[in-house]
Amino acid sequence: MGEVASTLPPNMHPQHYITAITQKYNLKGIFYLDLWPIAPSQVILTDPDLMNKVTVTRAMRVHSYADDFLAPIVGRNVIATSNGSVWKKTHNAMAPAFTWSHVKNLVEVMADETLLFRDTLDRLADSGEVFSMEETAAKLIFDVIARIVFNFPLHAQTKGSPYLADLREMIRLAEAQLSFNPWVRIKAFFKRRIILRRLNASITAKIMERFDLLRREKIVPSRKDPFSILDLMLREQLQQESPQSGANQKRELSRDYLELLITK
Repeated sequence: MGEVASTLPPNMHPQHYITAITQKYNLKGIFYLDLWPIAPSQVILTDPDLMNKVTVTRAMRVHSYADDFLAPIVGRNVIATSNGSVWKKTHNAMAPAFTWSHVKNLVEVMADETLLFRDTLDRLADSGEVFSMEETAAKLIFDVIARIVFNFPLHAQTKGSPYLADLREMIRLAEAQLSFNPWVRIKAFFKRRIILRRLNASITAKIMERFDLLRREKIVPSRKDPFSILDLMLREQLQQESPQSGANQKRELSRDYLELLITK
């Protein structure tokens, strides 16, 4: 691993190392990578049929290391790393947002944001200034995702978004928490807590603003054609308050469910 890493630029994604090892030693289909004691050992699959067996035919549980790795950035038990009942609950709630019919309805959202991206590139081309394509494209992706998830813009491309800045800092601090230097890890831990507290408060306010609007307008989001992923996550709560449910009684979002909404 060290030999291969020395031939690649710094801060490369680990998958590049694995790809280089696979090519260098002409490894086929499946092989074992022993990284003890630095990291958990891994079974590497490069054959699509083998990948299908552990992700579709018999879906294996997500390893706890994935949760440990993403937790400093997005929290624990997100849909990408959760298992069992937590995964089932979030998957069932979000699934309609990923149907082909719904994705087609989002073309206008993606087109609007991409036009802003094109205008930015035109302006930068005319000015002749040097810029980071990665950062500029990241703003486009961030704004598209924000509108799909929350159904409101975060204006990273036009005004700059503190959410994106905080997310970038969380990723940097997550890398610092992998350091072998305990002082670096301690500093990263406390900085992350400050950012996370700020992010959680802001996102909670946005969630409650949307929840109060839907409740006030007596709107129960459609599962077939939702406005956003957030609306799908709030749907069950709003259903319980609707006159059709027979309850017709306001229910506050529990602390646990609010935390689930924030991390998802």
